[in-house]
Amino acid sequence: MTDQTDLTATGVPTIRRTAEETRQAILDAAREVFNTRSYNEITLKEIAAEVGVSAPLIIKYFRTKEGLFVEQLDFTITADRLALLPFSELGVKLARRAVESPDDNPGSLVHRIADAGGSRAIVERIGEAYRDRVVAALTEKIEAEAPNLGQDAELDAEARAEAAMSMVAGLSLMRRLVAKEYFRPGAHDGFISYYGALIQGALDGTAVQQTAPESQATGSQAPHSQPTEPVR
Repeated sequence: MTDQTDLTATGVPTIRRTAEETRQAILDAAREVFNTRSYNEITLKEIAAEVGVSAPLIIKYFRTKEGLFVEQLDFTITADRLALLPFSELGVKLARRAVESPDDNPGSLVHRIADAGGSRAIVERIGEAYRDRVVAALTEKIEAEAPNLGQDAELDAEARAEAAMSMVAGLSLMRRLVAKEYFRPGAHDGFISYYGALIQGALDGTAVQQTAPESQATGSQAPHSQPTEPVR
């Protein structure tokens, strides 16, 4: 079925597309524009011009600019790359990517949040999209390849995935805020190894071990737990 509303702002028919083709063309154009400029700088009219449609047609499909922004979010490449990495090397690989990835990498969670224009609602939607694709993919990888490593820490696969990706996001953010020498090319191998071990520990579920208090280990009773005489 051809989308009969595929018109320019002047009402002149442009390339004939099906409704699904038109929707996909709008998404592709929006992804290209949002990957290069911040959210607040972009208008629906600009995206419509890229596709050769009218701004009202974009509203028909996506309702608002925010709706279009959320729809065009795509963390598929990031999720697919995670699936291909050896589990035992994930920590170092993720740390290196956080340190060395370009600031304008469209697959970066920090880059996406920076482009959200300060909208809390959009940031929340970005988080949902990231969890649905990246965290979910990492959770599946943990369940498939290392389901039993974290038994002592009592962390399930999803919690381990969230902990690891939180470290990656924090490292990526700090790299942009703190221009230290260990973020320079060729000068940060030790830093990456250090952070990689922390991230791998989160993935394994062994980063946090519950240690019994010394008083319990020796079988003695802690002083503060000893019964006291009631006040008369």
